[in-house]
Amino acid sequence: MPLTSRHEIMVEWGDCDPAGIVYYPSYFRWFDQATYRLFLAAGLRRDDVSSGQWKEGTPLVAAECSFRRASQTGETLTIESHVEKFGTSSFVIRHVLRDASGAVAAEGSETRIWAIKQGDARTLKAVAIPEDVKKKLAG
Repeated sequence: MPLTSRHEIMVEWGDCDPAGIVYYPSYFRWFDQATYRLFLAAGLRRDDVSSGQWKEGTPLVAAECSFRRASQTGETLTIESHVEKFGTSSFVIRHVLRDASGAVAAEGSETRIWAIKQGDARTLKAVAIPEDVKKKLAG
């Protein structure tokens, strides 16, 4: 069974649009936060900036989300995240948000690459995911 990160999200007023439902970019922000928590649960740092500049990390290359039902201010959602698939230099993280009844409110994925940067952002290069990282994220 894959390593899974799970935490609650309180839907705040600022997460919603004028219609009072969660504004779609909020889901992508929550996905990013859940990915960070998944890395912490695996005992990893997602992006190392200890040298003062980002040199190695996991940039996002694709994201998608399917909205199953509207969520509103004051609701508590639970987000569950795990790595669904590993490639050589990429990996897909699956995210599922459930409401208090357990019904799926939204689900989506992020595709990230393991990358290094030796200069400016244009020097970003995908490299093989270290085996110890795969092992830790796989659970």
